[in-house]
Amino acid sequence: MEMLIVVAIIAILVAIAIPTFASSLNKARVAVDEANIRSGYAEVMTEVLMNGDNYNVETGDGNELTYYLKADGSVATDKTELYATTGENKSAVKIAGSEVAAWKTKQNVTYTYKDGKVTITVGAVA
Repeated sequence: MEMLIVVAIIAILVAIAIPTFASSLNKARVAVDEANIRSGYAEVMTEVLMNGDNYNVETGDGNELTYYLKADGSVATDKTELYATTGENKSAVKIAGSEVAAWKTKQNVTYTYKDGKVTITVGAVA
């Protein structure tokens, strides 16, 4: 009888621990995604400042620039080897002054620079 009680207590503890562990793991993945998105934002700003041919940062004149976050952490204008999110974020977050909507796993990150502002979008790339 005592052995059944011990097994029941262990089963209850495991039932409590597994969802908590899964939630913590997803939070860690979302934190990694946010860090990668912030890093990509910093690189986009560097690209815009260094790329004087397409956009005049001082006057705001120029074409709209679109960059994609790559799997290696860099940003580029081509759609190959894109970064895919690893966690599921269920609420919007503010990253680098830009509101980023909730996202699911395996979605891509796009940065659009227009009129002196970067818009960050997480979703499937067309």
